[in-house]
Parts: sequence; C-alpha cells; structure tokens
Amino acid sequence: MKRLLALVLVTIVVVGLAGCSGQDQQSQASASAKAVSPTPKPAILVPDVVGKTYPEASELLSKAGFRTPVPHGRDGARWDRALPGRDDTVVATEPAAGSETNEETIKVILNRTEAEQLAAGKAAMEAYQAAAAAQRLANRYSYSCGDGLVTTNEYRSYKEVWASRDYASGRCSIQIDGLHPSTKQALVPSEQALVDLIASHGGDVSLPTATVGKVMLMCATVDQDFADVVVARMDWRRADVLGALSVCPDAPHAAVFQEVLTAVKIWDGTNVVGQTMEPGTYKTKPGVKDCYWSRSTGGGDIIDNNFVGFAPDGVTVTVYTGEGFISQRCGVWTKIG
Repeated sequence: MKRLLALVLVTIVVVGLAGCSGQDQQSQASASAKAVSPTPKPAILVPDVVGKTYPEASELLSKAGFRTPVPHGRDGARWDRALPGRDDTVVATEPAAGSETNEETIKVILNRTEAEQLAAGKAAMEAYQAAAAAQRLANRYSYSCGDGLVTTNEYRSYKEVWASRDYASGRCSIQIDGLHPSTKQALVPSEQALVDLIASHGGDVSLPTATVGKVMLMCATVDQDFADVVVARMDWRRADVLGALSVCPDAPHAAVFQEVLTAVKIWDGTNVVGQTMEPGTYKTKPGVKDCYWSRSTGGGDIIDNNFVGFAPDGVTVTVYTGEGFISQRCGVWTKIG
C-alpha cells in the first residue's frame, strides 16, 4: 500500500512539473511575440507648402517628419533628370495639406514640367554664354589714339573713341587681344561672319585678322578725306566699307561710308566720257587752287577749258558721252547730276 501511494505521488509531481514547464514556455513565447511586434507609426500632419519653392517645401516637409519629397510636373510625370530649384513652385501635394498620413514621403506637384525646366536651364546657359562671349568680344579690341609721339590715349571700344577728342583726328591704331592685326589669330564667330561678308563682296580677306582689324579701326574713326582717297582696288575698299556698316551702322561717320558706296567720283587724269567716267555734271571740293580742266571732241578739238586760280565754292563742269576730259591739280570730282 505504501509503495502504491509513493508511485502516485511521483506521478503527480512529474505531471505538475510538466505542466509548469509548458506554462513557462507559453509565457516566454508570448513575451517574445510582444517584443517583435512593430509599434504603429503615428500619422503625420501634411503641412501646407503650396506656393512655396521646391527648396522651401522640402525644408518644411523635412521639419514635419517626411523624407525628401518626390517632385512631379504638372503633367503628372515624375522628375528624374533634374533637380527642381527656386524657379519651381509647388501647386499641390499628395496627400493634400491638412491631411494625416503614415507615408514617409510626399508627392509634390510643381508649376512646370521637367522638360520645361530643362529647356529653361538650357536657354539660361546659352544666354549666359552669349553674354560672356559679348563681354570677351568687348574687351578684345584696344585702340590707341593720339599723335603717336607725346600723347597716346587708350580706348576699349570704338564707341569710346567716338566720345573722345581723338575722334576728329583720325589717328588711331588697333590691337586684337593685345596683338597687331597682322598677327594670325583664331577668329571668333562674329569676326568670321564679317570676313565671310567682305569676301562675298569681292574684298581681300587673305589675312583675316588684318581684315577684321582694318574694319574695326574704320568703325572707330576715318580721315576727313576718306571718301575721296584713291586706292588701287576700289572694289576692295567698297567691300570693307560694307563690312564696317554691318558692324557699326550707327557710326557718326556712317554718311562717309555711304558716300564711298554710292557717290560717283573721278580723279585727276585723262578720261573718256562714257568709258572711264560717266556723263553728267561733276564738282570739285571747295577751295581748289591752280586747277586746269578741258573738254575735247573725239578728234581732239577743245570744246571748253579753264584754268582756275582759286575757287572757294569749287568748280563745276558738265561732260557728255564721247568727249575727252582732262583734269590737272583739281583733286576729286564728284558727280552731282
């Protein structure tokens, strides 16, 4: 009987211990489950960033607890190539301002598309580059004017020469990037366009930098008798003048350029009317002295002639086709009719 009771007691103890062990395991499992269960993230109130620039909106959303916002254009397309800047403002958010969300990021709708922003950036860069090129070009030419001996004044543009007391003298020289124009240099686009223009009108562009220097110097100032100067190739002179008018059409001496292009002139010498000079009425410059002229028939007979000791108003002569015309010490004759 005692043995039976002992066996019963042992069985009860073992079962009890097993039961206690099972309860402990359940308790541990329950505690472990509680330890790994995520704590729900509290909802965040979406601040009102409509009307703010993208950088301002990003800062406000960051302070509210959101990550960097995801920019979208007004077309709904996400920006993925460019970073919005201060020219890009928020027109809406998703979720909307005033709502609460558990999302970590906010979608912001901007006032323009990414393509528009890229196009605007490209245009701004091109404008900047153009302005920089214009500034470099403005400093590319330097003018030295004066008597070349005692007084020499420096100018950074031909317009500065116009406003100076050296303008009337016509005695100036030019350098391109600090070098004499005869020094071969690479041309900037505007200079190349100028050279191409002169070449298209039959001008001499064998040394392009020299051509550019000559034209830019003509824009600064010209001699008073510029329109009356005889050069070996008047076609080259006219081509250079056309180039100057394309660069500085507002020059104070633009009328002189126009005179070179349009006026009909002859110089001292022997001419055949209708061949080496046009028929019409010609006049010399005022103040000519010791001027002799004659008109003759095709056979050499004198039709009319005169020796002029001094003509304050100039001398006027009309010639006709087929005549011979001789001029000595009369200077330049300009056709006036």
